[in-house]
Amino acid sequence: MSLSFSQFAVKCSAQLEEDGRFSTARLYLNALRSFAGFIRCSEVQFTDFTRKRLIAYEHELRYHSYCPNTISTYMRMLRAIYNKGVDAGLAPFVHRLFHDVYTGIDISRKRALDFKDLKTLICGTTEKPSLRRTQKICASLYSLCGMSFVDFMNVDFSTVKGGVLTYCRHKTGTSISISVMKRTMKLIGDINVQRSDMRTSRGYRLYQSRLRRFNSSISRLALSLGITSPVSSYTLRHSWATAALRRHVPIELISAALGHRSIRTTQIYLSGFSAAEIGAANSKVCRYLEAV
Repeated sequence: MSLSFSQFAVKCSAQLEEDGRFSTARLYLNALRSFAGFIRCSEVQFTDFTRKRLIAYEHELRYHSYCPNTISTYMRMLRAIYNKGVDAGLAPFVHRLFHDVYTGIDISRKRALDFKDLKTLICGTTEKPSLRRTQKICASLYSLCGMSFVDFMNVDFSTVKGGVLTYCRHKTGTSISISVMKRTMKLIGDINVQRSDMRTSRGYRLYQSRLRRFNSSISRLALSLGITSPVSSYTLRHSWATAALRRHVPIELISAALGHRSIRTTQIYLSGFSAAEIGAANSKVCRYLEAV
């Protein structure tokens, strides 16, 4: 029986859930809903995908102020489903079908806090117990080499031996070993993290709920401390990477600490240098020439 693109996408999403890949399964359905809304049709067909229509879809997303990374995510999910449809004999192969639309990663968005705001976020005074708990989570994420929130919620810290924690990143499966300071273990003990089994649908939904609450709480914390820059769970990860770069830590080491498979991914995390920093570096280089 021939399946429509919509039916096949739902089938692929269900398979991903069976495999425990709940995040990707959700992205498949989000991309499907978005494209179906664009063509104003509840049932999307494989023949609805043409290079011209995909370009128009991207223009529509940009018109409605979708950020480049969201556009890229939708396009990559639709491309993945379409390619699976080709492999299953449900769709015709179209050479470079998605070639003219954006499927990259936008590196212009800098999510790292400057040092002053970072210190305020982690060390500033707050009276509300709920915000103090959020602050302790922020301090823990930062001191654990910018650990991602999903790993923090699921790592078993009782496995720390000799001050070293070894764990596998949830996103990539990459093995990471990092030193854990005693004060960090104390913070983790105060927080009393409740782990959830991300291998189950219920565990994934529980994590998503906790992530939303944490992002909301960290925004309230920042606002209460007078920080105007946007913050999220990933702010601490980007900030740690940028701080490490500023302290002349080799990018290879930063990449290993973050658990990235590629240094190119690490470079996306790093905030660009300011004009003043570049100017100071240029002055040093020019003075070196004069001294020769």
